[in-house]
Amino acid sequence: MSALTGSLSYARFFIEKELPNNFMSKAHEAILSLAMRPLNPDEPDTERSGWCVMGEALDVSMPHERVFLDGYINLGFRTDKWAIPGPLLKTKVREAEAAYKERSGRERLGKREKSEIKEVVTRELRKKLVPSTRVIDLTWSLEDGLVRFFSHSERVTNAMAELFEKTFKLPLTHESPFTLSQRLGLTDAEIRAWENLEVTVLASEGAR
Repeated sequence: MSALTGSLSYARFFIEKELPNNFMSKAHEAILSLAMRPLNPDEPDTERSGWCVMGEALDVSMPHERVFLDGYINLGFRTDKWAIPGPLLKTKVREAEAAYKERSGRERLGKREKSEIKEVVTRELRKKLVPSTRVIDLTWSLEDGLVRFFSHSERVTNAMAELFEKTFKLPLTHESPFTLSQRLGLTDAEIRAWENLEVTVLASEGAR
C-alpha cells in the first residue's frame, strides 16, 4: 500500500528513545545493509523482506536524498514470495517421480527420494516464474518519533517491526488509545473519560 496514492489508511507506531547524534549516517548504512535482496531460485528461502525506495519497488539502491527528506525517513517495505500454483507443482512432481521410477526400474520411492525430487522440481519451476512482490510504504517523522505504516495486517506489521528494529536498533510501540493518552499527558480523570468514549459514525442523509 502506498503513502503517495490511494486512501490514507495506516497503522501508527512511535519511538520512545531519543536518537543518538550520529544517527543519520549509521541509519543510512543500516538501511543499505538490509535493502531488499531478490529471491534466488536455487536458495531455500520461499519468502524474503527488505527495504526499497518508496514508490519504486525495484529500486534497492537507497540513495540518501530519496530516503531522508525534510526530517522524514521514507521507505518501502518490500516482500518477495515464490507462489507456485499447487496443481502445477503436484503435476510436475508426479511426472518427475514417474520418470525416476522408469529410469531406476522401481515401483515405489522412499520418503527422502520424494522430498529430493520435489526440491529439484520446485527449483526448476522457480526458474521459469517471477516471485510475487508486495510493497508497503513507511514514513517516519524523526521530530515527532511517529512512524506511519500503510497496512493494518497483523502479520505484515509484525514482519515490518522486526526488520525496523533490526535496522535501527530501536523498538517500535504500536499506537493505541492507551499509549496515545500517555503521550498526550492526560490526567487520570481525562484518561477515565477517554476510556469511556464511544465511537460515533458521522454520515449524511444521502449516504445512508
